[in-house]
Amino acid sequence: MEKTLNFQVQMSAPEIIQPEKLGPRETKYLSNIDDQIGLRNHIPFVQFYLPSKAMQGHDPAVLIKLALSKALVYYYPMAGRLRNSDNGKLVVDCNGEGVIFREADADVKLAELREVDGGLRPPFPQFDKLLFDDIWGSNSISDSPLLRIQVTRLACGGFVLAYTFNHCICDAYGAFMFMQVVSEFCRIPNRTSPSSLPSWGRELLKPRSPPIISYPHSEYDSSPHSPNITFTETQFKQFAQTSVFLSRTDILLLKSQIPDQKLPTFDAVAACLWRARTRTLLSPKSTTRLLFPIDTRFRYKPLLPNGYYGSAVVFPCAITEAAKLIEKPLPYAASLISAVKQGVTGDEYRASVLDFIEANEHRGFCAEGAFVVSDMTRLRFTDVDFGWGQAVYGGPARAGTGLVPIMVTSLITHKNDKGVEGVLALVSLPLELMERFHKEIRKEINNFVPSSFISSAL
Repeated sequence: MEKTLNFQVQMSAPEIIQPEKLGPRETKYLSNIDDQIGLRNHIPFVQFYLPSKAMQGHDPAVLIKLALSKALVYYYPMAGRLRNSDNGKLVVDCNGEGVIFREADADVKLAELREVDGGLRPPFPQFDKLLFDDIWGSNSISDSPLLRIQVTRLACGGFVLAYTFNHCICDAYGAFMFMQVVSEFCRIPNRTSPSSLPSWGRELLKPRSPPIISYPHSEYDSSPHSPNITFTETQFKQFAQTSVFLSRTDILLLKSQIPDQKLPTFDAVAACLWRARTRTLLSPKSTTRLLFPIDTRFRYKPLLPNGYYGSAVVFPCAITEAAKLIEKPLPYAASLISAVKQGVTGDEYRASVLDFIEANEHRGFCAEGAFVVSDMTRLRFTDVDFGWGQAVYGGPARAGTGLVPIMVTSLITHKNDKGVEGVLALVSLPLELMERFHKEIRKEINNFVPSSFISSAL
């Protein structure tokens, strides 16, 4: 039986935090990746911190609020607003209006939060009180603050930092860089500048004229007149949330199903999740797609500048019949992922994506039978130190991000409450299918246990 935890949170009214010094009043260009329909949503994160003797007497809300105003001097577009321009394209009005900040007090200790079944990992109890201004789906994209942040002090002296970014202004890597800068100003309030300066650089991602679409882009809807459906917060919340922990041993068991190849961890985990989800949700007669974001900062030319914090991800897509994915063993799914990866290694791929979006501006991601697995395992949000040391948990706050409910799963590195390391997948599904999904995951892991693995384990 799962434990429940109820606690009270006393919350302040929202404040608007502006840059300590106003930046240039200008309009900034967003790339086609930034403002594509599929990324017009919000990405929520959360970090939990233990009390610190060194910081006793210091208020994290006060320090973070001051640090935020300093960081916004350098990230001044984040203090602006998105506006609609010609042909439905979004731009950033750098007007310095500011971001939303709240502080709160909760009558709960971090130790109590950690005792909830599964340990400190999503879904968190009463998370809507820890990020009151959380936003679901595509609501509040334009003419609205681009960052909403809340610091909740805990009864033990620790605190929770929760925040949500407009995805058009940054991706997960950009959010991580920004919080690193805020943490620097928090630890050293008299710093004159951050150790790593941000860069806009989005003009490097302008499409070609005329557009040259040199790859098939089955990640996008095939219909030029696909409806732009907006889901409400209530529709998102009608689905349940869970997180699936795959230990290193679990991952080795998945990899052992292809003994003659060196299978990347992402390919093994994504293949497992894709198959389990397809068995749980889809008809064998349907078509299923796996989209997986690839960060282009360090792989395609022109190289993006150091400090680039915009959305820099492309979404290559593996596609197959659901029946084949279900009936064939895990190596089949892994081979599809590997083939797509190998097919998008050239510099031309990102350029083709930019041009496809330019030529098909009203098409979003294909949602029917689609599953997105976002790899955040290299982003160490737990290492972001505001003076209280490492976070106990740091990373995405919940599943159910994106424009379509239950479509997106995020992966992060995680150490469970027993000290076991592995990968955590945040998943949203209909409540009545959750138990089946977890059983399908275990079936995938335990499907093939070679005798050599059993011997070495013994």
